[in-house]
Amino acid sequence: MILDEIYAELHQLVRERLENWPAQREGYHWPGYTYDHTLRVVNLATRMAGQLGVDVEVVRFAALLHDIRKDAGREHAEVGAAEVRRLLPRYGLQTPFIEAVASAIECHSGGNTPQHALENLVLGDADLIDANFGLVATWRFITIRSGRGEELAGTILAMEEWLPKKEALTRLLNTDLGRETAAARSRRMRDFCGRLRPALAEDPATSAPLWLAGYIHHNAGTGRLPQQLHELSRLVQRGNQLPEGVATLVETLAAEAAGEE
Repeated sequence: MILDEIYAELHQLVRERLENWPAQREGYHWPGYTYDHTLRVVNLATRMAGQLGVDVEVVRFAALLHDIRKDAGREHAEVGAAEVRRLLPRYGLQTPFIEAVASAIECHSGGNTPQHALENLVLGDADLIDANFGLVATWRFITIRSGRGEELAGTILAMEEWLPKKEALTRLLNTDLGRETAAARSRRMRDFCGRLRPALAEDPATSAPLWLAGYIHHNAGTGRLPQQLHELSRLVQRGNQLPEGVATLVETLAAEAAGEE
């Protein structure tokens, strides 16, 4: 089998494993989130790998499989790497490739050091960035709190304490490209969140950030960013009476999800 065929089969396995996991909201997880997060990490990690000139296929496979055992909780990286070492030989892949993929998975959740292979560092950085920086991370924060029954106004006020905690995570990044990407996303995140609190006293119909935050809040029950982006794009294309700037925010959110920003 060629690599693309193997990747397609593994993608189906990951989808079956993660798209409906967990059955209901559990902490920071809900059905479909980990699967969608996985695809975003694939997008970002492969872009970073291409820019840094490292083995894109190792990174692509490792990104796809990095959360295959997310159900194992804190030990999911080690448990997932062990499963990958058992799984990939069935596809006739060479041992060095399998070990490179498994090693990247094993280290992705805080186990990397500057001495690890660059493929490891790329996966670890992409995983951390997707969950913690940018409009995607802000979408996640709103969705988590809304899923717990928090009011949007309270979530917006909580951003003042949340943002510094996210920005402090830049110390965990291991590549210059990861730090640059996180910094760019962090600026967008802080700008978006910073415009929300003053807008609480305004008409939501006039504030693009508040309108988008409200959309995310009211659609937290789905918890699926691809579905929401599809509907948001339809609303923008229809020319509905949306606040000025919504289209740009939706484009940026989509670009982050695609690993382009």
